[in-house]
Amino acid sequence: MKKVSIVNHTHWDREWYFSAEDSIFLSDKLFTDAIVELEKHPGASFTLDGQISILNDYLEIRPEMMDRIKKLVANNQLIIGPWFTQPDALHIKGESLLRNGMIGILDSQKYGKYLSVGYLPDTFGFNSQMPVILNQLGLSSFIFWRGINAKRIGGYYFNWQSLGKENHVTAINMPQGYSTGMLLNDNHDYVDKRLDNAVEFISEIEQGDNILIPSGNDQLDIIKDYQKKVERINDLGKYQYEISDYQAFAEKISKRNDLPNYVGEFIDPVLARVHRTSSSSRMNIKLAARKLESELIEKVEPMLVIARSMGLDISQNLLIRSWKKLLESQAHDSMAGSVTDSVEQDIMHRLKEGMQISDDIINIVENLIAKEIDLNKDEVLVFNPSTHVFKGYKKLELLTISNDPKLEGYLSEIISQRFIEPRENILIQDETGDHYIKENGYYISDILVKIELPALGFKVFKLVEHNNENSVQISNVNSIRNGQISIKYEDGQIEISNKKHFWKNAILVEDVANDGDTYDFSPLRNGQRFMLKFDQCTTKTHHNFSEMILSGVKKLPKSQVQKQYQNQFETVSYKLHITLLSDDDRIRFKFTFDNKVLDHRVRVGIRTGMISSTNIASVPFGFIERSAIEQKNNDWTEVPVNIYPFDSNVTLKDGNKGVSVISKDISEYQQDKDIIWLTIMATTNELGKPDLAYRPGRASGDTTKQGHIMIQTPDAELLGSITEHFSLVLDQFDEIKIQQMTNSDNLSVPNYQEQTLNLFHNRLDNKIQFPIVKKKNLKNLELLNLPNDYLVSSIYPSYFAQDGFILRLENVSHDFQKLDSKYFGENYEIVNAIEHKVDGDIVIAPMSVISIKMKF
Repeated sequence: MKKVSIVNHTHWDREWYFSAEDSIFLSDKLFTDAIVELEKHPGASFTLDGQISILNDYLEIRPEMMDRIKKLVANNQLIIGPWFTQPDALHIKGESLLRNGMIGILDSQKYGKYLSVGYLPDTFGFNSQMPVILNQLGLSSFIFWRGINAKRIGGYYFNWQSLGKENHVTAINMPQGYSTGMLLNDNHDYVDKRLDNAVEFISEIEQGDNILIPSGNDQLDIIKDYQKKVERINDLGKYQYEISDYQAFAEKISKRNDLPNYVGEFIDPVLARVHRTSSSSRMNIKLAARKLESELIEKVEPMLVIARSMGLDISQNLLIRSWKKLLESQAHDSMAGSVTDSVEQDIMHRLKEGMQISDDIINIVENLIAKEIDLNKDEVLVFNPSTHVFKGYKKLELLTISNDPKLEGYLSEIISQRFIEPRENILIQDETGDHYIKENGYYISDILVKIELPALGFKVFKLVEHNNENSVQISNVNSIRNGQISIKYEDGQIEISNKKHFWKNAILVEDVANDGDTYDFSPLRNGQRFMLKFDQCTTKTHHNFSEMILSGVKKLPKSQVQKQYQNQFETVSYKLHITLLSDDDRIRFKFTFDNKVLDHRVRVGIRTGMISSTNIASVPFGFIERSAIEQKNNDWTEVPVNIYPFDSNVTLKDGNKGVSVISKDISEYQQDKDIIWLTIMATTNELGKPDLAYRPGRASGDTTKQGHIMIQTPDAELLGSITEHFSLVLDQFDEIKIQQMTNSDNLSVPNYQEQTLNLFHNRLDNKIQFPIVKKKNLKNLELLNLPNDYLVSSIYPSYFAQDGFILRLENVSHDFQKLDSKYFGENYEIVNAIEHKVDGDIVIAPMSVISIKMKF
């Protein structure tokens, strides 16, 4: 006989069409009622949605409940964690997912034990490397809803393996969602028509005797008299029902030895929508989140490692505070952009706060180290947050009296510059009183310098100031080149060539109507497609680099979707900056679109010349191959279009040849024959719409549910200017090389001056006035120099201990990678992301990671 485990839970969106503050307000009554009910019934349990942030929020308004909560957690009645929030799992980095679990587990431990299951009931699809992430968090099981094609797997309960097949979890799908057994009633209609039917539906594919029925829904109260209801249901139903929890059920399933194996991602909209085209909705949120995410992983955490090595005491909680701002904004609804305008404003403000904290951490590390090494006014302190020695081009920002600042002994050039005018009657206060002077004007310059930097450390350079005539040559010649690549503009088209290949009409820009909503792009039936051409070209030649600036204008319908704008037009403008560095093997692009029209999608296409029916996209800690062929099936809940998210790069291959696109801004692509289309943005004015071409039937977002309303989202039209960066690599595809190039794609590097021209250029400089520091005669620091083929996923001070730091290395290849222990010191140990010791050799499995705890 089938044994059915019923789990009472609530699913708690922190924000959606309601705000995070609304959610906290609702928790006051619901969570309090749950606590009271659990205390009355010691045999009952209640799962608090797998995310600890909502309990943290509740205790801010009900701090007196702490002891009662701890007691219920200890008694296995109130089940909390392990995540901080319910994250998106397709559009954020693997390191962000790890921080979500790490910080979630840290916070959960304040209350006691936590749910040792990767429970994500409503996330819109899952990347193929979740088993790696879950195993790093010490989790061996996973419970989820969306994205599965169970017929292809052979069951709803299975062994999910990573792309390298060395990491795996027991995966449990809820095919009818987390609300399958909601509003648990002990009458014949409910048991016969809902519960028993659900068991039979699952049993059509699932062969095991143990079946999971979740009983809960969005912001739903705890079921009262739970034990009595389940006893009565057992008298009425066909099957044996029992009160359980997710961890107990996962342990049952993990003991089976007949589970099918599965390798791959979960993005198939078979029984549930995954909103595959949400990758381009509300791009302002995605751009701001990606910027903060990159700064935290690539700069802030390594800078804190450098700071700790210098003996600086900067609280880890500042780092966690910034991460929490980001993690709250990476919740599945928030990151997808399927929220109201007022919530979008909350998210953007939160991301702004997170960036301020992140910038402040970098600012104080730079400032204090500069004071500790007694940095002179004519010196520049340049950091390298990478664990590899750097030789190449970096962009520095300098404040100087002169218009041509340089680093002594190094070739540099001005990229951009602005002059700050002199000021009269400026107050100076000293021991003799107040004085008024004239303040000189000065320049804020971005310079490109060919430089050498030690690994994970810093170097001091002498600043040379002098005035010089402009060395930039602006030309009417419509071509630029370096030693490897040539780019030409002719007759409105861009031609790219290298020593082996030639690409004609290589860059395209497309605009189409968007009949979708904040969940999904959807084409307008009979909508027009416009190709946006460049009609002006300017080139600039520098010593170290050359630029091509292409611009264009186009008259477009104000909206092809909204009838009130019929026969109205607006003129949009757009620019493409193309940069070639000397002897560089990549082309750098910056695309800017000044948006004045509504309900449309803008994409940039890269013609690769590669003939392939598949593409290779980066995912956390690896690469996945996907089909370019659209699937056709009328039974799916949305059209499974071949539009996909990517982590940071995507490649088309033809034999040994390959063309790769790298971007840390853009998150969505589509392959059309030999063209890779990158989505710049998709705009809309509605939260959820019914009967879309790509998503037929009901509206997502509950807007067509009884008693709900249609919700307008004018901010999602993204009027104004938007800028996104990407690079193009024309080479043979190699996983390690393309990942190395992705990691080094950012030209900016932290640098600092002890200057008095503008004490507000870095926000904290004006207030960090007399810190106590121990002076050191140090002009060069290198902490950890790794071989170039050691790919660093992250390096950060320990989250779970007071000393040491964590180095996480990734292996994106198909082979095992053996590491040399000499780089890690005598006292290293292999750990997971929550810093539990792991037995094993210093070897990274294919498409996996290793975390190493080290001490200075």
